[in-house]
Amino acid sequence: MLYSSNNVETVNRVLGAFAKEYPRIRVSVVRAGTGALMQRIKAEAANPLGDLFWSGGLSTLGEFHELFEPYRSPQAEAIPPAYRNPDGLWLGTNTHVTVLMVNRRQLGKDLPPKSWAELGEPKWKGRIVIPDPERSSASFVALYGLRRLLGEEVLAQVARNAVIVGTTSAAYEGVAKGEFAVAVTMEYAAYEYVAGGLKDIELVYPAEGTFLSPEGMALIKGGKNPQPARKLYEFLASRQAQTEIFKSAYRRPLRQDIDVAALSDLPALSSIALVPLDDARMAAERSAFLSQWRQLVNAR
Repeated sequence: MLYSSNNVETVNRVLGAFAKEYPRIRVSVVRAGTGALMQRIKAEAANPLGDLFWSGGLSTLGEFHELFEPYRSPQAEAIPPAYRNPDGLWLGTNTHVTVLMVNRRQLGKDLPPKSWAELGEPKWKGRIVIPDPERSSASFVALYGLRRLLGEEVLAQVARNAVIVGTTSAAYEGVAKGEFAVAVTMEYAAYEYVAGGLKDIELVYPAEGTFLSPEGMALIKGGKNPQPARKLYEFLASRQAQTEIFKSAYRRPLRQDIDVAALSDLPALSSIALVPLDDARMAAERSAFLSQWRQLVNAR
């Protein structure tokens, strides 16, 4: 039983390839947002129904670490140490880059925002869409990083301007459909529209720097099918699977033996200004930050 926050197309494509290698293993899937799945795994802890979770933000996995089974994967050596749990509780799979997804047709006479600070300007009120950080681990990283970078006042200004939606997909789909001018979203989601030929869509990497939202997977503690789950875990961590996931869905792999620049028109990670965030600190401060965010949104 796979619990996954990834989209249907990505999950189906990967499981199709897995089935060719392991035709005797049947994989059932439960799909939901990372936060909802963490709560489900927690509620089922006395009688786990899931075997493997794939994938969610490392800070979120850190907060729920007691729900996972340690496992030392042979694939881990291809992943930088910063993106694998030292106790083997999870393994990084891919990383999202936070971007501003812009629909130029909806800008009118305005120029695209080039920085985080600009999103707090009054002209963007009601024109920015942001996923609820309680349900989206990538949105949590983006907003937490924004506060760390520019402070609580700018975060409050952005909260006043933003339309909050329940899912990550509602944000980038809203911009693609022309319902909003700007979304705070993930690089892969915005780039899918660019690669698909939607000429109105532009990706902006904010001038102050942006944030990585590394994701990982974990075996669920007490899962009833540990051996098949480990085979799927190994497959998801493999160079083959991660290359195919990038080629089809543009999710940057964390493996160091895959050259993203050779496979797409996305910029090399080394050319993007990045603001480092401490995953352990984010995990420890997650509840307090979400409480503050709710207060900002409710006070608008």
